[in-house]
Parts: sequence; C-alpha cells; structure tokens
Amino acid sequence: MIGRLRLFFGGEAKISSPPVVRRRSSKYRDPDLEKRAKEVIHSLAPELSSRLLIGWNPRMRTTAGVAIAARWEIWLNPALREVSQVEIERTLLHELAHLLAQFRCGRRRLQPHGAEWRQACCDLGIANESRTHQLPFPGRKLKRRYRLSCPVCGESHERVRMPKRRVACLACCRRHQGGVYHERFRLVVQKIL
Repeated sequence: MIGRLRLFFGGEAKISSPPVVRRRSSKYRDPDLEKRAKEVIHSLAPELSSRLLIGWNPRMRTTAGVAIAARWEIWLNPALREVSQVEIERTLLHELAHLLAQFRCGRRRLQPHGAEWRQACCDLGIANESRTHQLPFPGRKLKRRYRLSCPVCGESHERVRMPKRRVACLACCRRHQGGVYHERFRLVVQKIL
C-alpha cells in the first residue's frame, strides 16, 4: 500500500492513486544549481535533497527567488546572473531555508520568515539573512483601477484589483463596532477611468 491512500465512503473501500504533482518544464532547470543545493542540504535532510527541483524563471521581474514547498521547487530570477555569483548563492540558500523549514515542520503552516526559517538559515550558514533583498531589479508601477470609499467617514483607498470579498472601513468598525465587521461600513467600489 505504498503511495496509495485508502478512503472509505458509505462502507465500501476505494483505493486512489497518489496526487499528481505538476512540475515546471525541464528547460528552465539548472543541473548545476540543483547539484549545489543537494550538496548543501544532504547532511541536514537527505530525503529533501532527492526531491529538489531548481531552475530559472524568466517571468520574474522584481523578486530574486521563490520557494514552492508544495512541490519542493526553487525558482530564481535570471537577472541574478548579471549581478554576481555571490548573490546567486545567497538567494539559493535563502530559498533553500524556506524548503528546509517546511520539511522539518511537515504539513504545519509556517510564517514565511518566522523562527523555523531563521533556524534553517543558521543551519545553512546564513545566520543574519534578511527577508528582503537590495538588488537593482527595476520595479514596476501598476495603475490603480478601483477606488474604495467608506459611506460613513468618506475616507477612500485606491487599489489595483477589485476586492474578492466584502470589505469595510477599519477605522469605522473599530470606532463604532469594537473592531467587528458591520455591513453599514462596507466600502463602496468605484471603477477609475
């Protein structure tokens, strides 16, 4: 029964296959980075070292790297190649610390740069790692397309995306409702032309 889960529905047993994990195209993978990461992580978590997939994501613009713990993947910004080899190594270890922290904690949800991540950074030799980078990646400014206004106090906020759920004025909810959501403070959404 390795790799299969037994589920019971209405008294009958059904066997399901393990979930299919989609992986990014192998054309973006970097065998040299994978080898380096496996060397670093093997002494700390040998099982994790066999699961890693590491590569370059050409869609990244402002972030240096990302770790996807659900698939044990690390993707780095190709612009790091133009900065320095030291920054590539530092970013790789930073993202590897995310995966190591998640691996150690199992399915428990973690704070992205919490105590578990800081401990993983120490174990990987980057004890004073910051959660952000100061690299010369060009930022981008997105046009605000929605204005959210409070019908009571009149305060407004502009956003790039329309909210997916009901939102209310925090100041009014705190002042009049003790911080609890109330429909009369629900923000009115207007599209900005």
